[in-house]
Amino acid sequence: MEDEMANVDVWVYALSSVEGKEQRVTLHLYGGQSLKGAVVELDRSRNTVVLDEYAHGSAATRHESPVHTVLLTAVQAVTIHKEE
Repeated sequence: MEDEMANVDVWVYALSSVEGKEQRVTLHLYGGQSLKGAVVELDRSRNTVVLDEYAHGSAATRHESPVHTVLLTAVQAVTIHKEE
């Protein structure tokens, strides 16, 4: 459990630099799944991150894009993509 919380601190630190921007990230989750999107919000009290899949699109696309809330304890690795 202690290792899990240490990882959460690392993910909060890494993702806080791109929070609220349109910077693309990939969250690699335990179990092999991964999610791509832009970090909309980091909830430090709940240890969750909210990802918007299509943050780059038009306002209409953004409004309809899937949004995922992920527990930071489920994150195995984070990739922050270069800005285009």
